Amino acid sequence: MAAESPNGRFDAVWWANVQLRLTRWNAFRPVPRSLVAANVAARADALAQAWKICCEPYRDADIAAPEVTWEAVRAFPDVAATLKPTRSPVFPSKLCHFLLPKVFPVVDGLALGGHSSTYERYFNEVKGSWELTDPATRKALIAEMTRLVEQLDRPLEPTFPLVNKIVELALIGQRHHERGATGP
Repeated sequence: MAAESPNGRFDAVWWANVQLRLTRWNAFRPVPRSLVAANVAARADALAQAWKICCEPYRDADIAAPEVTWEAVRAFPDVAATLKPTRSPVFPSKLCHFLLPKVFPVVDGLALGGHSSTYERYFNEVKGSWELTDPATRKALIAEMTRLVEQLDRPLEPTFPLVNKIVELALIGQRHHERGATGP
């Protein structure tokens, strides 16, 4: 994902690469990709400006950092939300996550019920859930997630969004339990 970072340039070359990933994640349905592509071209300057102000300062941070707040980063997902005409937070969250995965959690509508919420609410839920987790538990969760990834004979990438993925898995488990699902 880090290779797809626009570094402030939201041009046709960048879009060609990003739209491939978004297509694999079914991010365009039911809107034609061509409409989103036209919106990206029309809003490239707004994306670049929002990136510079809201994302560039946090390129090395993650959602757990005190300075990473919704108010600090909101302009970028707000612009991203204008690219696909829908009320769902799924598309802007996926685009933001692909570009700055440690800051922006991805909304999974099926697993998390994200279609009925706002991206702001979900972002704050992820951040708040992590903040409410005991520091010793956070450390243990990071160690376990790192161990699980590295046991696949792959080093953990420095850009891997540990906090976002740990909270996402916890929320999926919580919502799965709330639905009364049973498993093995």
